[in-house]
Amino acid sequence: MTEPWAEMPTRVGTANRPVRDRPTWIAYVQLAFWAWFLYAFGATAALLRDEQGTSRSVASLHGTALAIGGLIGAMLTARAVARWGRGIVMRGSALGAITFVLVYTWPGAPPAVTMLGAALAAFFGTFLLITINAFLLDYQGLAGPPALTEANALASFAGVLSPLAVGIGAATVLGWRWGIWIAVVALVAVEFWRGRHVAVFGTRGLAAHEAEGGRFGSRVYWSLGAIMCFLGAEFCLTYWGPDLLRERCGFGPAAAAASLMAVIGGMLIGRLGGSRLAERIPTERLLKASVVFAIASFSLAWLFTQWPIVLLGMLLTGVGIGIHWPLGVARVVRASGGMTDRASAASSIAGSIAIAIAPFALGVLSDTVGFHIAFLLVPLLLAGALVILVVRPEPDVVAPLR
Repeated sequence: MTEPWAEMPTRVGTANRPVRDRPTWIAYVQLAFWAWFLYAFGATAALLRDEQGTSRSVASLHGTALAIGGLIGAMLTARAVARWGRGIVMRGSALGAITFVLVYTWPGAPPAVTMLGAALAAFFGTFLLITINAFLLDYQGLAGPPALTEANALASFAGVLSPLAVGIGAATVLGWRWGIWIAVVALVAVEFWRGRHVAVFGTRGLAAHEAEGGRFGSRVYWSLGAIMCFLGAEFCLTYWGPDLLRERCGFGPAAAAASLMAVIGGMLIGRLGGSRLAERIPTERLLKASVVFAIASFSLAWLFTQWPIVLLGMLLTGVGIGIHWPLGVARVVRASGGMTDRASAASSIAGSIAIAIAPFALGVLSDTVGFHIAFLLVPLLLAGALVILVVRPEPDVVAPLR
C-alpha cells in the first residue's frame, strides 16, 4: 500500500512557517547525520595527525581532499538530478557517503587512503547536501529559508554531540573512530525509514528544466562570493579550533577535540534563534548583524588565553556564524530566479573552493608566521562577506505568518 506522504504535492509551504511532515523530517535527520560526520571530521584532524605522525601542512590536506571531493560532486549534482531526480540521487549519494566514511576511518590506514576516503565521502555527501537544500527550499516554498535554517539547527545539534563523542572515544578504549561510526549507523537507519518511496523528494521531470536554464546573472556571483567567505571562516574555525585551544590554553588532544562543541553549540543556538527570526525579519538584515556579532565575538577567543574566556568567545562566534550557510544558500537561490538545484549546487561549489583553500592557507600560514597570527584569517573572511552584503544587497521576499 502506498503511504499518503509518498504522493504529496511538490510544495507544502505557503507562508514563512515550515511544515514539518515526514519527508521534511527525513531531510532534516539525514542532513543532521551528514553534519555529524563533517563536524567530527574537524575534531579528528589533530588526533589523526598524531596517529599518522604528519605535520600540520600535511594533515590539512585531509581538509583539502574533503573540499576537492565536494567540489567535484557539486559540479555534477545538477546534471545527476536532471537525469535521475532528487529522490534517487539522495538515496544513492547516502549509500556512497556511508561507504567512504568507513574508508576514512579504516584503522591503521596511511594518509593516502584516509585522504581518498575523505575526498570520496565528500563527493557523495555533497550530492546529499545539495539535494536536501534544494528539496527544502522548493518543498517549503516561502518557508524555505526558515526551514533550511531549522534543518541546519538540527545539524548543529548533531555537531555539538559529534566532537564530544570523538573526545570520549579518544579518552577511552572505544577509540576516536567510534564517534564517527555513529553517523554511519544513523545514515543507514534513515534509508530504511525513507522506504521505497522517493518521488516526493523530486523526480527527473521536476528537475530537467533547470538543466536547460539560462546563465546566472551577476547577483548570483556576488552572493556566491559571500558564501565563500562564510564557509572559509567557518571551516577555519571548526578545523583548527582544537589547535587554538591546545596552543593558547594548554588543552590536551582529547579535551581540545571535545571542546570544539563550544563552536558547534554556538551555531546551534544561532540557528535555532535564526530560524525564528527569519520568519519575521528580512534575512539581509539578519546576515549583516550576525557578521558584525561574529567578528566582535572572535576577538575574545583570539585576544585571551584564559580557557573560560576563549571558550566563551568561540561559543559566541558560533552563534554569529550559525545562520551564514543556510541564509547564504537561500540568498543565492533568490538571486538565481528560481533555478533552485543549480543555485544550490553552485553554492556548494563555492563553499567547497573556500573549504579547500581557507583551512589549508591557515595551516601553511601557521607554519610560517605562527598559529596565533594565522588565525586572523577568520575575521578577515567575515569582513569580506560583510563588504559584499553592504555593497551588493539582495532583495528579500517576506510573506505573512500563518
